Amino acid sequence: MAGAMIPGLDRGRWIRPSDTMAVYVELDHPDAWGVRVTLMPHVAHVEAIEGEKCSRYKAPRHLSAYVYPPNFWERLRGITFEDKLLAEVERKRRVAAAENLKSRSQAVPARRASS
Repeated sequence: MAGAMIPGLDRGRWIRPSDTMAVYVELDHPDAWGVRVTLMPHVAHVEAIEGEKCSRYKAPRHLSAYVYPPNFWERLRGITFEDKLLAEVERKRRVAAAENLKSRSQAVPARRASS
């Protein structure tokens, strides 16, 4: 099972575009905001994305972040790469949920009281 690759990343689907990269995409439906995690040999790229084909160049930090392996001091405190990755994924899930809520509230026009 591909979801067992990293516990906590099991709500979406995994794809493997190359031998050195794995991509996890988590979307409620194709037009919704979701999360994409790109695992590379020594780094992970975590993004809040609008639809599966979404891509941004130099996206702001609240939408896109790189996660690096723990440094010496983090390792001493017991922090693992998986801990850092899952914390960033949770931040991006909150961003995606907020964007989905915002887009739903804009899609539904306010009803006017009839006089």
